[in-house]
Amino acid sequence: MGGIRASLIALVLGLGGTAAGAAEVPPTAFFSGNDIYDWCRNDRRAAFSYVAGLYDSAAHAAAVIDSGRHFGKDSTNNDVEIDFALNRVVGYCKPDRATLEQVTDVFCTYLKENPSKRDGLPAIMFPDALKKAWPCPGW
Repeated sequence: MGGIRASLIALVLGLGGTAAGAAEVPPTAFFSGNDIYDWCRNDRRAAFSYVAGLYDSAAHAAAVIDSGRHFGKDSTNNDVEIDFALNRVVGYCKPDRATLEQVTDVFCTYLKENPSKRDGLPAIMFPDALKKAWPCPGW
């Protein structure tokens, strides 16, 4: 099971890299934070759609990560690694009644207030924006 643990850690480090890592948009990415910020200002419908996709993708990633908890009957306790991964991908606690418009406002505000990061990958900045707005107790 060490291979699964190593793969999980590599996945998390790749998804939730450092702020310096977020500064480079991979050539396979479609958009940078600058593109999304432009939509925030000029095309709210596009911003809503993109943020909904980011949120749903993060929720899916969290479900996949959490499904690796105690994977297999002979696996060791991996709660620390799973919790670390979940914190990197979805370490925010959005209120249940928060709307897509509110989540979009949070992300657009983050992009506005962090122009030096806007050339980065939106999927890396998104959880940081939501963590700032809605931190989880104890994380």
